[in-house]
Amino acid sequence: MIKRTSVATLLLAVCFFVGVVCAQEAVDPFDGSYRVGVGDVLEVETFDQEEVSGEFTIEPSGAIIFPLLGTVPVAGLTPREVAATLERLLETDYYVDVQVKVKVETFASQPVTLLGEVQNPGTFYLEGRTTLTELLSRAGGLKPTAGPILELRRVTRVDGEERQLPMTFSTSQILSGEAGRDVYLESGDVLSIAARKLYFITGEIARPGQYEISLGMTLMQAISQAGGIGKFASQALEIHRDVGGEKEVLNFDLSHIRKGRVSDPAILAGDVIYVKRRFF
Repeated sequence: MIKRTSVATLLLAVCFFVGVVCAQEAVDPFDGSYRVGVGDVLEVETFDQEEVSGEFTIEPSGAIIFPLLGTVPVAGLTPREVAATLERLLETDYYVDVQVKVKVETFASQPVTLLGEVQNPGTFYLEGRTTLTELLSRAGGLKPTAGPILELRRVTRVDGEERQLPMTFSTSQILSGEAGRDVYLESGDVLSIAARKLYFITGEIARPGQYEISLGMTLMQAISQAGGIGKFASQALEIHRDVGGEKEVLNFDLSHIRKGRVSDPAILAGDVIYVKRRFF
């Protein structure tokens, strides 16, 4: 069985969703700064002029094909700037004091990819200023199997070259609201959450069972997490490990590790640690 992790995950998940609701009530993610791009569908409402109203998709050229005006470049503008551009062009040759309202009907130009242990992974499109927490909420939140780290990869120009720079966040801090609420996403971001890595420990150990591997966990840390060795335990133990589909048995002496004679080995996902009983 899994020790304590399921209850902790549930409590953190509740905190996460409460935090999301509060954040959405306090901040409107669409603040007018969204800049339209290729694939977005714009809804144009021209008051008292239905013939120049409707929905228009931004073409690969970055323009919309608009009645009377033909090709109008709009990519990179805010909806308000698109409206002002259309008003100016329409008033030049066709109307007097025309009023145009523009809103984004379909967001499709700023993709963000979400992979791994979330309820609904896939590609999402930014709808204005979107935080990491808000995107996870749109994806249904983290799965109970989510590991301790969320990685965000963002393409950034460094010295004139494009480089993919990774950023990491603690999933427990994201769930509790300590992280993620002030991290705004950008088009092209890729987020991934690996599954929890587990090991099993048995034999002469205080609390045998299945446990989660923390970042950089070693054998001594794994034993400590399971409550330490029992009073009848010997210093000898085995780690049973799957290596390329074949079982491998590694033998260690705890006294040698404590004295620094051998290094404290790292624990890998799927390891089975067997603490032997001493013979009197």
